[in-house]
Formats: sequence, C-alpha cells, structure tokens
Amino acid sequence: MTLQLAVAIALHQLATVIWVGGMFFAHFALRSSAQHRLDPPQRLPLLLSVFQRFFAWVWIAVAVLWVSGLWIFLGIYEGAMAWHVDAMIGLALVMTALFAYIYFVPYRALGQRVAAADWDASGRRVAIIRRIILVNLGLGIIAAMLGSAGRYLQ
Repeated sequence: MTLQLAVAIALHQLATVIWVGGMFFAHFALRSSAQHRLDPPQRLPLLLSVFQRFFAWVWIAVAVLWVSGLWIFLGIYEGAMAWHVDAMIGLALVMTALFAYIYFVPYRALGQRVAAADWDASGRRVAIIRRIILVNLGLGIIAAMLGSAGRYLQ
C-alpha cells in the first residue's frame, strides 16, 4: 500500500502544480506583462496561443487529478477519509466545471474573434477567462492547502 499511495500522491501533486501553478503564472505574470507591452493585435493572438497549449495540459492534469484522487480515496482508503478530503472533492467538482465552461464557451469564442480580428470582442472573452481563472486559482490554492495541511485540522 505504501508504494501505491506514494505514486498516487506524487501524481496528484504534480497535476496540482501544473494546473494551479499555470493559473498563477497566467494571471499574475503573463497577463500583466502582455497587457502593458503589447497592443491587442499582438496580445490577443499570443494569449490564444498560450491558452491553447496550457489548456491541453490542464485537461491532462484534470484527468490525473481525478484518477489519482479517486485511487487514493476509494482504492487505497476505501472512502474512509476525513472531512478535508470531501471538501477537496467538492472544490474539484467546481474547478472542473469552471474549466470546462472556460474551454467550451469563452475560449472557443476567443478563437473565433481572434480569427476575425475583432479585438474588442476578443478582449471581452479574455476578461471572462481571466476572472474565472482567478476564481479557479483561489479554489485551487484552498484545495492544495487542504491536501497538504487538512489532516492536521482534525
């Protein structure tokens, strides 16, 4: 059981770092740098390209998080875990739903608006994505904190 748990936790943490760290970078470093240095015709296609690459990794991270989390919860501990794990599962459901919304609605629309060189509409889609990423970042930080410190809050 120890090796299985170690592998599952390592995969879970790696996927968390990729998703949450990527959101932190996108919101606090990339966005503000691009906003201050690039005009919309340069900035918005760049952001679309970054999202395209990052969102592919997020889909992988989401899958790894769900598989590894359920492996730990059901496969190793047979569902007998403390409250913080239930809270993490709830946060994961919300985060997954918010990411799916980003991907299928404003991100897809952003691609169409950038292709049409409609910079105002593209900017509005980026603003929607940015706000939802900020919410997901906050939820992801809470989930990561619960994952690392939750068992000590008994």
